[in-house]
Amino acid sequence: MILAGDVGGTKTRLCLFEQRGEKLSRTTTETFVSNDFPHLADILRLFLGKQQIRVKRACVGVPGPVVDGTAQTTNLPWVISEAEIRETLQIQSVRLVNDLAAVAAAIPHLEDEDLLVLHEGIPTEVRRKTYAVLAPGTGLGQAFLYADASQTVVLPSEGGHVDFAPTSQEEARLFQFLQAQYSRVSYERLLSGPGLENIYRFLKETGYADEPPELAEQLRQSVPAVVISASGQAGQHKLCVKALDMFASILGAQAGNLALTLLTTGGVYLGGGIPPKICKKLRDGTAQKAYLAKCRMASLVENMPLLVIRDEHTALLGAAYLASEL
Repeated sequence: MILAGDVGGTKTRLCLFEQRGEKLSRTTTETFVSNDFPHLADILRLFLGKQQIRVKRACVGVPGPVVDGTAQTTNLPWVISEAEIRETLQIQSVRLVNDLAAVAAAIPHLEDEDLLVLHEGIPTEVRRKTYAVLAPGTGLGQAFLYADASQTVVLPSEGGHVDFAPTSQEEARLFQFLQAQYSRVSYERLLSGPGLENIYRFLKETGYADEPPELAEQLRQSVPAVVISASGQAGQHKLCVKALDMFASILGAQAGNLALTLLTTGGVYLGGGIPPKICKKLRDGTAQKAYLAKCRMASLVENMPLLVIRDEHTALLGAAYLASEL
């Protein structure tokens, strides 16, 4: 039996997989609120205490860089190590990876129903393919996958923290607004749950539109990013509609940047917690237009697909396949 884990700033998922030939099938899955536990080891013990099986291999995806088998998690006060997981599980075959590296590892194993195609690109028969994952959620994750007939290589990244590049006068004003607060503005300051709130706050404080009392009350009583995205998709409240529109445009532009940077012949995949929840917005062409707006390089990007990962268990699937290689 294989144990796969997906640690997030909000929630942690653990799952057991059975291996049948080259295919893995998901069995038991459980979700935990990350901040309810002092450490990942406590979640592992609780989860495995309910199971009457022996785990032989394990892989856990974590938010943040993994160095020498150890990670200081982003957006969580946890330090996680392969050694501690080995001790907790009492097994030797353990791997710790960046959470987006786990998502990237799953790409070759995704089915058509797991994906929403925003831009088909032009299918090419090449011996080598490169894929990128761009995943806004609690933070902004990125990772890459290189595959040919003989090998598959997952490349982790902290590219969500690179400098934001405005593509319009409006985005330039947004940049200046956030620079006054943060000094340095990364893409994560915009392409994440808190990032969507930053965009909304910019629009509100610079007078784009008034905030109705009922919207202000919703924002106080719920998660602001959830309210903004839901209202924006429903066409309610000018501030929310505009904030979501800017979010989608910046997301598409950064996806296009990744396509150019890595020549992603396999495509750019939008993952994380937010894209699957705003599919209606992503279908309207805003993100695709920004994705293709690369002037002299537009024809090159046009060849490369842009897709949304809809399966919320993708990171677990990728972690399981990485564990199966141990």
